[in-house]
Amino acid sequence: MKRRIPSRQDIIQQNAEKKTVATLDPNELKAVVRDGLSMMTLKDREEFIQVLEAEMKRLHLDLRAYLIPLGIPGRTTEELTPTEVGHLIRFLKINVPPAMKAVERALSTYHVFAATIGDAGRKLAA
Repeated sequence: MKRRIPSRQDIIQQNAEKKTVATLDPNELKAVVRDGLSMMTLKDREEFIQVLEAEMKRLHLDLRAYLIPLGIPGRTTEELTPTEVGHLIRFLKINVPPAMKAVERALSTYHVFAATIGDAGRKLAA
């Protein structure tokens, strides 16, 4: 009886296929959001933050209330940097699990995040 031993490339491909927002660890999710927002135009970034805020309001959560504990002043959406939004979403994943439904809905509306989820955890250097 001959068994097939998966190659390194097979394992990497299987792991990339399994990556979803729910399975990413908080630091990988932060990197996905930061990198995705960095690829967007300023207008798209503002729109994403407004979509995220609206999705959180649907769950009776206030996005701006979570900015202050992180040391991010409650500014307008155009002043939030990709790193700050990534840090916010990392905080939500760790401390506010119900908010992840809103984050998943907001991320699913933009295709740029789907491309960066597949690359999560593949960086050679920090």
